[in-house]
Amino acid sequence: MLGLQHVRITPSMLKLACSVDEFKGAWTALENHTTSLQILGDVSSFGRNLKEIAGLWQSQMIDEDMVCKLHAAFTGGKGVSKYREVAHSLNIRNGSAVIGSLDTATPEEVRALMPRLVKWVGEALEKGDIHPLFVIAIFTAVFLQLCPFERGNQKLARVLIILLLLKSGYLYAPYSLLDPAFTERAGEYFNALKHTQDTLASGRVDWDVWIGFFLEILCDQKNVLQGRLDKGRPEIANMPSLSTKVLKLFEKHERLSMKEIERLTRGKRSTLKLRLGELVKEGYLVRHGKARATWYSRV
Repeated sequence: MLGLQHVRITPSMLKLACSVDEFKGAWTALENHTTSLQILGDVSSFGRNLKEIAGLWQSQMIDEDMVCKLHAAFTGGKGVSKYREVAHSLNIRNGSAVIGSLDTATPEEVRALMPRLVKWVGEALEKGDIHPLFVIAIFTAVFLQLCPFERGNQKLARVLIILLLLKSGYLYAPYSLLDPAFTERAGEYFNALKHTQDTLASGRVDWDVWIGFFLEILCDQKNVLQGRLDKGRPEIANMPSLSTKVLKLFEKHERLSMKEIERLTRGKRSTLKLRLGELVKEGYLVRHGKARATWYSRV
């Protein structure tokens, strides 16, 4: 069904995937406390909201029921959406203009292939034999080839990308919309899907063009976030993990003594003194009192 034996990992693909993974690691450190996310402004609020919605399914095994419920939730429907009953074309738009149209699976093919596709992506991510970014790329292309619903397929595909990235540990995914990247590169988007569809019809699918394009989209997404971080407070990206752990404590506590911080973080007292001094100097915390009576609060 997927022609995985034809997937070739080229040097350019590997470079793109490594770039995304590098940002994944940096963002995971930022997620240790919400202060770092506040520099993203309204994007942060949207990201938290999307993450909260998608997070309801994040820990569950992806299945058809989940896909149908997500479709209803993100397209204004109620309950569980049903697969389409009529023929459907996939129109790729740049703004209001349609720049290309692709044939999609028949309703009968949708019902036969969606269970297999959903089962495959869940098992592939769980096993980890294939890099998750490649799994998500292939899933997205096949999902768009099927276009299982009468409307909202491309919107749902992007929601599913976010969900699958979250399930794979890419915690930054909800904080930057994919839509602008796909719209700005609508021509490449159409050509990559058409190439995949044409080679799939020939019996020997070539994934290279689509996977390369998909990884570039993910790099565009993380570059948007990186730019916002750089314009905000770039020093946060290089903050020691113990410092972020200390700051996270103040999400639940208005004031903490040295002894309490030491107990809650399990950090070495000498290292904590150093990190607390840095946080005070950099304007994250305020020191109160002296000697054993010293305590700290957020600015």
